[in-house]
Amino acid sequence: MLKLCAFFLLFTHFHCGAQIRFEDVTEKAGLIGPLKGIMGHGGAFGDVDGNGLPDLYVGGFADRPDGEYEPAEGAMPNVLLRNLGGLKFEVWNQEAVQFHSRTSGAVFADLDNDGDVDLYVANNTKGKSGSKEEPQRTAQLTGSKLFRNDKGTLVDVSKESGACPAALLTARNIGVFDFDGDGLLDLLVLEDFFTKQPRSTLLRNLGGMKFEDANAKAGLPDDLFGLGLAVGDVNGDGRPDFFAGHSNRMFFSTGKSGYTESAELNKTFAWKPLNAEDWPCGAAFGDLNRDGLPDLVLSIHHVVARNRIFLNEGAKDGIPRFRDVTKESGLPDSVAEKSPHVEIQDFDNDGWPDLYFSTAWMDEKGAVEPLIYRNTGAKGSIPVFAATRKTESGDKFVYYPAGPSCDVDGDGRTDLFLINWFRGNHSRLLRNVSDSGNWLDIEVQGETFNRQGIGTKIRIMTGGKLLGAQEMATGYGYASGQIARCHFGLGEVKEVDVELVFPNGKTRRIESVKDVNQLLTIKE
Repeated sequence: MLKLCAFFLLFTHFHCGAQIRFEDVTEKAGLIGPLKGIMGHGGAFGDVDGNGLPDLYVGGFADRPDGEYEPAEGAMPNVLLRNLGGLKFEVWNQEAVQFHSRTSGAVFADLDNDGDVDLYVANNTKGKSGSKEEPQRTAQLTGSKLFRNDKGTLVDVSKESGACPAALLTARNIGVFDFDGDGLLDLLVLEDFFTKQPRSTLLRNLGGMKFEDANAKAGLPDDLFGLGLAVGDVNGDGRPDFFAGHSNRMFFSTGKSGYTESAELNKTFAWKPLNAEDWPCGAAFGDLNRDGLPDLVLSIHHVVARNRIFLNEGAKDGIPRFRDVTKESGLPDSVAEKSPHVEIQDFDNDGWPDLYFSTAWMDEKGAVEPLIYRNTGAKGSIPVFAATRKTESGDKFVYYPAGPSCDVDGDGRTDLFLINWFRGNHSRLLRNVSDSGNWLDIEVQGETFNRQGIGTKIRIMTGGKLLGAQEMATGYGYASGQIARCHFGLGEVKEVDVELVFPNGKTRRIESVKDVNQLLTIKE
């Protein structure tokens, strides 16, 4: 039967099924107490102390009346959690990052190319307070923050860095990419629609943890707003493009550190809301049908979430074309709960990337099961998905604003951390215990380009056929930060070739990688 599965995987685009399953290890991991009562909204994984274990940062909204944080006594500050190994976390008491705010996103990234990850926290403030109580008043006034990593200690450099301008108010998602090709990671901080004259800001990295406003240099409009963000080289020119959810605008690099839009694509992605709160939200690029082209998945922040799949059908006249294939791909017209965050990950390591939305079923005992659509292969060019659980009338759904993925225990299976917003529920660490195929994780260390290799395009080949294509990224989806690592499921395949295109345009091919089921670190 295994041989038959492998045959289908390689030659017919259909393959044998395996169940995607998760185990709730929140209590075991020591995460109940530290996060009790937090109104979580953003969070990120990152190896702060460089010991190879992913640590966790969780932020939330601390401006509500004390009673809304039960069972905590009042508003909770942001929390940094150190990974002790063995699925155990503890509060890491670093005072600088334990502040009260309205955190709506976070990401770890090596912004000074010194080999450790720094932290950017996007805070949603209007620059004024309607509260006289503390810490609620402080939370409403606290803008975004940047922390430099000094050998595991996070130091607040917000003021002197230029990365947290006072005019940047209702910050949401943070894009991390090198838009001008100088080897330093820049930041795009999206500002939402819920402020007067929203202006998302591209922050050019000048080195030494100094940044400047680069909207004019890049030709970005001053009316750009958004919630979630996807970044990747969509037009194939070697520079990062991006899609902003809610405004639903795709920006293509011009090759001269600038950006342009396509009027035709803007029509493709145009959204007709059901009402004033029907907001497109998270966005993620990924090759869903294994043709080597990045497709786009869009998640919706609405109680009727009409999540969407847009298939990349290649370029015409130099502009990539996308088509809505949601219905053809097997996704339902809608989900009866908000689905803010989205990721494309291979949860069962069968070689086909699955879809995950930060929505979950909750049973009568309070156990949750994340909303995942398993990729069952491609019918022609159309990827076909099936829900891991059948939705029935009377099912209770809950949603989580953010939910970054990470292989927390290093077993080669992608786990999930669901960040809770609501009183009566709590955040969840869900360990992936699915029946698993082979896998290969890849990290890249740059020298002439950014240290984390963000923007590197990676293709996995077997027998001359493409098994998977990804681009190194972090901060995709909504309000979530991931480890800069590409995870490839391989199914029954035990030997692969790896092709890389680095951000500086140089290429490398590594043939006959036989040691699968490992993390492969590739240095420039």
